[in-house]
Amino acid sequence: MAAGVLICVSWYYTILAGFYLLYCPVMYLMFINHMLYRKLVDVLFALWELFPVALFQCCYGTKLHHYGDYVNPDETTIIIMNHRTRVDWNYVWIALYHATQNTNVFECVCKENEVSMEKRNILDIIAGGKSRIKVVLKDEIKSVPGMGWIMQLNYFLYLKRNWEEDQLNMFQYIDYYKKLGYSQRVVLFPEGTDLSEENKRRSEKFAISKQLPVYDNVLHPRTTGWSMLCSRLRDAGLVSIYDVTIAYDKPAQTELDLLRGKIPRHVFFYFKRYSIDKLPMEEEGLKVWLTNRWKEKNACLQKFLCDGVFLDSVTNRSAPERHPRSLTIAKLGFLFWIIIDILFLYGLMCSLLFRFWVLYHTILFILVTKYCGGFHKIQYKHFNRI
Repeated sequence: MAAGVLICVSWYYTILAGFYLLYCPVMYLMFINHMLYRKLVDVLFALWELFPVALFQCCYGTKLHHYGDYVNPDETTIIIMNHRTRVDWNYVWIALYHATQNTNVFECVCKENEVSMEKRNILDIIAGGKSRIKVVLKDEIKSVPGMGWIMQLNYFLYLKRNWEEDQLNMFQYIDYYKKLGYSQRVVLFPEGTDLSEENKRRSEKFAISKQLPVYDNVLHPRTTGWSMLCSRLRDAGLVSIYDVTIAYDKPAQTELDLLRGKIPRHVFFYFKRYSIDKLPMEEEGLKVWLTNRWKEKNACLQKFLCDGVFLDSVTNRSAPERHPRSLTIAKLGFLFWIIIDILFLYGLMCSLLFRFWVLYHTILFILVTKYCGGFHKIQYKHFNRI
């Protein structure tokens, strides 16, 4: 349990330290130079993504097994995943750290990546690519101190499960990045919730009522939001879709499981890339496409649980395991955040002015989140006035 407490405390403390020390000063650039602000906050998040990689893999011995396709860090894409546990997204950063390494296994993709690297600026190079990670989240997460506030500044896509409001939020999100000419990797969990026993029973009940197949390893995906997101992003430069399957040796189903020290030792990710040209154009066709992928995913997971291999549904062959990326960059990122942690503690203990800075921004974000909907709303409105 001590290991779980330490990992959760260090993870959350680093988020708070980064928010108050780095994000808050950069935030004011939003009203001076919006493009520079957008790039800087996204680079900060890309640097933070290195912290959980080193924390889980170097400090706690978690081994990441990556199967399937290379992920191009420079193209606009949607990454769709099954939602095995509530803490899956902790491991997304680790998976993408390894999956975006440039190898010679997929030569054609790597040649495309070499061309795109020529166009990268210094901030793109620091972040490891031009395409920034954005996550589709439940709206209530934006209110979580530190973590939710950082995600507001990074302009993630928040959904309320109110279709009228969600359509507007999705339109504004896509319009914002389209006007910026920004590449992005949008992480979406189409199931909407994790594979807990209670959610599994609800999914089975839904499947029976709709005369759909009952799945053992996944929940039935929600297709409406997916189809609209894909259609709208298609007009904003969407290049590909990655169907990602995640599995664990011993999953930590909730944050409480992690706190208790139930940390998976082996995490498995299978990436399957689909060019956007191969997907249907109409929204109904996209819904059917996603439903078919989830049927394949359930069978793929069943095969993995029985035989320890991911089966490619196209070639009917087992997907090869890729070589892991060196952890050197992750370790350097971890060292950077340890320095930030120390500076944050020093500021809290030794500076009255810094304590006022923390209090002021805490109150500011609570009020903006409650009365304005969040800083992502302010970003959108301000950018449209420029």
